[in-house]
Amino acid sequence: MKTDWNLIREMMAAAIDSCEQLEQAGYDETHRALTVPSANTTTVHDVIVSAYTYPESLRYQIIRDRHIKAADAPYVHEYARILNAMAAACTEMIGGADAKPAETQIREMIDWYGNVPVPYARSAILQA
Repeated sequence: MKTDWNLIREMMAAAIDSCEQLEQAGYDETHRALTVPSANTTTVHDVIVSAYTYPESLRYQIIRDRHIKAADAPYVHEYARILNAMAAACTEMIGGADAKPAETQIREMIDWYGNVPVPYARSAILQA
């Protein structure tokens, strides 16, 4: 099994960068009805909705391509569970910077990721 971690980093960075830039631009719900320059009447809300439906739709193309190439995912891999769980925790951070929710625990978790799973698993694998 091989994973293109650089492409995953690029994908996540694109989403994170877009969200950050939208926040910096001051986007909020009151801007949804504003229109953007396009051939059709497109609202800001249309574009924002596309920003989360695009990867949802692309996910199914990835699944189809893997199936066609006989590289189906036989189960939800542990790495996928890690990414999903972290992404879900990150979603709760949106708009909460002033509250500094669980700041100490988040820092502890970040340290834990650097100090526990990989070194422990690597050690066990080397001793096997």
